[in-house]
Amino acid sequence: MPVFYGRKVISELKREFIIKVWASIRTKLESLTADRVYSLADEIQVVLKGVSGMGVDISPLQNLLESFFELATFYDQARSILVDKAKEIEKSESYIKVKEHLELVMKERDEKYEELSAACQSLEKAIKKVKKLKSLQDVAKEEVRKIESKVSAAEKEFNKCADISLATQNASNDVDQKKQVLEDSLQDLVNYKLCLD
Repeated sequence: MPVFYGRKVISELKREFIIKVWASIRTKLESLTADRVYSLADEIQVVLKGVSGMGVDISPLQNLLESFFELATFYDQARSILVDKAKEIEKSESYIKVKEHLELVMKERDEKYEELSAACQSLEKAIKKVKKLKSLQDVAKEEVRKIESKVSAAEKEFNKCADISLATQNASNDVDQKKQVLEDSLQDLVNYKLCLD
């Protein structure tokens, strides 16, 4: 039959209880951000005092948590000082002037951006028009080439006709000369007096 030791049982139960308390504290700490750590300090101190009142030595855990919460206190104080300084700076004349200047510069930037955006859109439209005009120019050049080809063919045809016309004119001049000779001969014949003597 096993021996039952009451103190050992109590000691084991206290140990299990402390482990569960630490697990609970750790779970709470894991879910916090640095800005909210200080808010749990008082609650955790209440738990630690309750556990230490049970006659269990948790001084290492208490020391660790006290150091941690001292850091949290320093951080919270530093953050508070920073917030106060920021508020003080925000109220200062130089900050107000710089802020107003920044707002003016940002407004100017926004206006310039809008102008640039409009200019870019206009440029894009102009580029599209240039491309369209280039396309029309290419079509017109092709039409001019076709017309020049037709003109060249017509000139060749005309030159052939001009050669015929020149030949015809030369023949016409020759015919005119022969006509003149014939008319002169006719006149001479009409004027000819027959002398039969």
